[in-house]
This record gives sequence, structure tokens and C-alpha cells, in this order.
Amino acid sequence: MERNIVVTEATGRFIEDLPVEIVERKGIGHPDSLCDGIAERVSVEYTRWCEENMGGPLHHNFDKVQLVAGDVDLEFGRGQILRPIRIQIAGRGTPEAGGRKVPMDTIAIRAAKLHISETMKYLDPDKHVVVDCYAGRGSGELVHTVDQIRANDTSFGCANWPRSTTENAVFELAQYLNYDLLGQFPIGEDIKVMGMRRGELIVLTCAVPFIAPLLKDLGDYREAKQGVLAALQSFAEKLAPRHTVRVEVNTADGDTPGEVYLTMTGTSAEMGDDGSVGRGNRVTGLITPFRSGSLEAAAGKNPISHVGKIYNVLSYLAAQDIVAQVQGVREASVYMLSQIGHPLDQPLICTATLTGRDGALSETQRTEAQKVLDSRLARVHEVRALMAQQKVKLY
Repeated sequence: MERNIVVTEATGRFIEDLPVEIVERKGIGHPDSLCDGIAERVSVEYTRWCEENMGGPLHHNFDKVQLVAGDVDLEFGRGQILRPIRIQIAGRGTPEAGGRKVPMDTIAIRAAKLHISETMKYLDPDKHVVVDCYAGRGSGELVHTVDQIRANDTSFGCANWPRSTTENAVFELAQYLNYDLLGQFPIGEDIKVMGMRRGELIVLTCAVPFIAPLLKDLGDYREAKQGVLAALQSFAEKLAPRHTVRVEVNTADGDTPGEVYLTMTGTSAEMGDDGSVGRGNRVTGLITPFRSGSLEAAAGKNPISHVGKIYNVLSYLAAQDIVAQVQGVREASVYMLSQIGHPLDQPLICTATLTGRDGALSETQRTEAQKVLDSRLARVHEVRALMAQQKVKLY
């Protein structure tokens, strides 16, 4: 059956030519990112358990995870948790199938702690966090093959590729903070990078939590902050060599110990910042108000039939494929819309808008892009495997 695929030339100005651009990324330790990560890890571990013990995945949607912030007594050289962070896992699962019970709560709580322990350097999931599972009963359907599965919702997914210079600078600077500078400075994972481009000027405003027990005093903090700032400035300039780049760190800092960004565990969740699934980065890893986007919370949804997850990931992969495989395409934006009850590989519409490098889009480019989209839809089941193996990032 022929798929409903439409490829058109993009209208409007190319994003790099706009006078202003705003981009954001929340780091892996941000309360919203923690909720996304926990929700997805619960889905992965639940699916893995069901495949190993039930012969196939069971229906679930663990995309309702909430973080309730704790409280901490904090000053330079020391810190003490007064009230733990609470993680509340909700959503729906299948606690029993074929006469056999599934230890849903145990799987979910263990998955949450695994994610925290593998993500956070200073946050101890046993000492600093209380995890509860409130997930209810969902569908009892046992899923064997993706060929039997139809869209569980009427929803759409969308994504674009490649990143603009500003988007790439924000994303890579956040990753640099989370995975490189974390080992060099007394900082935590609850970072945020907000990028603003005006013409050729890019300003990157960074929120960076410093670990209070590892700092003696305000002078020690300022020295560490200056070291982080210098490293970020040098790194950022390499990301956007044709732009003037300015990095700023913790711009709300004042002149007293109580006016700087200190944490004990590396996340503001310890002292008053709550979190929820779906309030952070999109599947592209960024928050991009100048781009099209879906408001679906992909993390935690089941990877078998939930188009709010599958079509967002598929759109992102397809956009990357088009730019890589269709000669002369500068940028691709992909959109997929499902109809509930219809096969996943047969969306109501799949469309891509393309920007060519040299003028108008050719018929050859349209045809080649259509083939890429058709191929991706025909292999929609591959996305499930990628997510099960945690090879696709959703936030």
C-alpha cells in the first residue's frame, strides 16, 4: 500500500538568516530532565523484564513522573539533607498477564534508582531520595510483534535537522558541562544553557550548581566559577568561530555566601525546584521556540504503539537521513500524523519541508527525500529496538 508522503520546499527565511534566535537546553540533573530520564528508564526496565519473563513486552505508559523537591541545610564546607527529594512514579502498566504477576512497583523503583546512580555524581538515591510507585493498571494486551500493533492515539511528531549554529552551541556546551567539566571542577549536573543570537552575536547564559561541601568560602567559589567560565568561553568560541560569542555564568550571583548557586547534591531539586516529565528538552535534545515542535512527553511512553513517542523519534531520524542522503539539501523538517487504530507504518500524512543549498528544490531531491521517508516508515519497528537499547536520547 502506497504511503501518504508529501515533500515540499520550505517557505520563509532560513533560521540562520533570522535576526534573532533563542535556544535552551536543560542539563541531565535538572529536575525536569531527571523525571524524563527516570520515566524512560522505567519503561526500558519494565519492557526488558517482560521480554525475559513473559515472552514479549506488555502495554504501559510510565510518562507521569513527578519530583517533589526536598530541603537542605547548606553552607560552604558542609551540607545536610533535612527533607529528602521525593520521586513519584505514576502512569499505567500491566501488573499481571497470563496468570503471572509482574512486579511492577519493584521494577519501577529499582529503575529510578539506577537512573539516578548512573546520572548523578553527588546525589545518592538511597540517602537523599524517596521513590514511590503509584502506577495503575493499563491494558493487558501482550504484544508479540510490531506488525500486529496499530497507533494508540491520533497524534503527531516532528523534528528538524541539522542544528543551527546557535542550537549546536547550546547543546554541545551543555554536554561539555555535564560530561567533561564535571570531573574538573566542583560542580553538579543541574545545569542550564540559554542561548541568544542577535545577528552575529551569540550570548550563552549558563546556570551551574557548585558543590558547597567542596568549597571553603566565597573566594574559593569565585575562583572555581572563573575557571568554569574560562573553560566554557574557550570551548564555545570553537563551536561558533564565525560569531562573536559571550558566555556568562550564574548571572544572579551576589556578594554574599547566600547569593551564589550552591548545592550539596548537584541539583536544585534538593532545595525547592520540582520537576515533571515533558517540561524539558524535546526529542531533539533542545527547547527551540523558533522551530516547530510537539508537546508530547516522549519519555516513559511505551515504545510499541505510542505515536507520541515513536513518531517524534522517527521524524528526527528521518530528518537526519534526508540531509545525509539527499544531495544538496541544507535542512529538513519532518512531520508525521497518525490516526488511532491505523498501522504505524501508514500515517495519515508524512511530510517534509526541505531547504536546498542552491536555490529551488529539484524534482530529483523531492523524489529521493520521499524514498528516505518511505524507507524509514517501512522500518518503523527499528525505533523500538533503538529505544530498548537506550541508543536514542529523548530529552
